[in-house]
Amino acid sequence: MFDLSRHPYFEKWTDPSSGIISHLLTERVAPLQKTFYFVNSGLTHDGRWLWFEAAHPPGNNKCLAAVCLDPDEPEIRYFPQATISAESPLPYPDQNRIWYVSDDHSPDIRSLDLHSGEVEHFAHVPPEFINRRYVRRISTHLTLSADGRDLLLDGKIGNCWFLARVNVHTREFTLIREFPIHYNHAQFSPRDPDLLSVAQDWWIDPDTGVHNQFTHRIWWLRRDGTEFEPLHPVQREGHLISHEWWADDGTQCWINYETGAFEMDRATRAITHVWKRPICHAHCDATRRYWVADQSPYLWHKQPCEVLFLDRESGREIAIASALPKPTVDRRGYHIDPHPRFIDQGRAVCYTSTVRGMPDVAIVQTANILAAMLPSKGGQGPLRAGDQSP
Repeated sequence: MFDLSRHPYFEKWTDPSSGIISHLLTERVAPLQKTFYFVNSGLTHDGRWLWFEAAHPPGNNKCLAAVCLDPDEPEIRYFPQATISAESPLPYPDQNRIWYVSDDHSPDIRSLDLHSGEVEHFAHVPPEFINRRYVRRISTHLTLSADGRDLLLDGKIGNCWFLARVNVHTREFTLIREFPIHYNHAQFSPRDPDLLSVAQDWWIDPDTGVHNQFTHRIWWLRRDGTEFEPLHPVQREGHLISHEWWADDGTQCWINYETGAFEMDRATRAITHVWKRPICHAHCDATRRYWVADQSPYLWHKQPCEVLFLDRESGREIAIASALPKPTVDRRGYHIDPHPRFIDQGRAVCYTSTVRGMPDVAIVQTANILAAMLPSKGGQGPLRAGDQSP
């Protein structure tokens, strides 16, 4: 990770509680600038650029943007030609390009070149499958299979939800499954190219207005649609289970809004309760020793939001940002949650900050967090997870 303290586009911000320093992107291409949803890193394959989302409230569109993190070559780029749907963007693993879906009702996957700004029509959901039906969404967030062959789609067309894949070499669309109820947040395993997870979610019936709740949140299946099964075959999980992701080693992780973060070894089905406290979104580094979370943008109408860090080995946690204020624009319209995640092989954490009112891209070095967790002379150091501050 580059030294952002020398970067002219980033400004130092120190959390008043923990003393941890984050760097906020203050050079602007739009009034609202935020990081990606935590499932996908916005970092380019070479670590030089960070993709982010930009918007001009009250306009509804979010567009792609990117900043060069090298302080000796500062540059920021805005791509109004690349409007995005949901949290669909996914950087290429080996090029300075990015896949994305252009808007909520588009059947198209597009590709943007970081340097030229050229937009390519990459693939699409075929009209034979759409069959004149209304396209609501074709992706929550794109992910790529571990063998680099397929992009995973999840969406709603007409009155059904679907899973599909697109071969990145042939650009061929293959339907995996269709559902009569709501499934989203589909993600390929980063280790097993034939394994994916998909989330069952609540939905409102468009004809009756009835709210329908899910019964089992996380489901696994193979790339060919077989072996479709819930993570908890017997236990009804309830609505508190949410915000799942795959750790880099293929461990399934998720949160419970009230009780914290969990992980499951798929081979043994053993579940570990990693972080025992209320949290909203979470992520872990490749070792699964270090975890980050926010708590809770869903309570912003009552209290500030925290961005937290956990050292699983010691059981200690510390606030990266102890009191993010409610943003000055509607969070739901732009999905303004902190969404912290590790980037650059765990050397840094990126998140969306609101300390300046409007959302900002924020980056903090993991080494700085760990240094702040060391007990100070005459002090107790950070709290153990679950402890309450005096």
